[in-house]
Amino acid sequence: MKLLLTSAGITNGTIAKCLLDMAGKPAADIRLAFIPTAANVEGGNKTDWFFRQYEDLRRLGIQWIDMVDFADADVDWRARLDACDVLYLTGGNTFYLLDQIRKQGFEEYLHGALQNKVYVGGSASSITMTPSIEVAAMPPGDPNLPGLTDLTGLKYVDFEIEPHCDQSRFATVETYAKANHKKVYAIDDQTALAVVDGDINVITEGVWRIYE
Repeated sequence: MKLLLTSAGITNGTIAKCLLDMAGKPAADIRLAFIPTAANVEGGNKTDWFFRQYEDLRRLGIQWIDMVDFADADVDWRARLDACDVLYLTGGNTFYLLDQIRKQGFEEYLHGALQNKVYVGGSASSITMTPSIEVAAMPPGDPNLPGLTDLTGLKYVDFEIEPHCDQSRFATVETYAKANHKKVYAIDDQTALAVVDGDINVITEGVWRIYE
């Protein structure tokens, strides 16, 4: 199992190299699925963060990118994802994403797909891979649009993640971790966690903290 859990995608050369190492092939040979499902309910101008993630992949040299939304009822997303080496999920609303993962059968799909595909998460799609998405409710947090009461994540790792952290946010995450007796990685946008068959490595050109 290969997971690259980022805060904001492929934001620097160190994270980019890690992705290529995980994929095990040159960028030009990678077939990547760009999955923006989490952003479906995000309002406002998405240009700065949404399209930047897509363009970062293009600049890396990945030429084959299929944009697939598994929440679209008219899309045969399983067949299209089967054709890909990398599943790259963007950020967005964490509660909506987890709700759609459950409703659309994406949770079951991942069980088999992660035997031979690389999963790249960005923000919300990194959080959903952890035991709980409770960190997404910390103020200012994501609005719980679907009204989820079960905040159990997919449990591919045994820690939680809080993305987009700066020095002031670290203190908030530390308080949350201690109050709830949880292991939490707090990472900034220049940091990612590479998880390969259970081994965890921090990939960073920025700052991060771990609280447990």
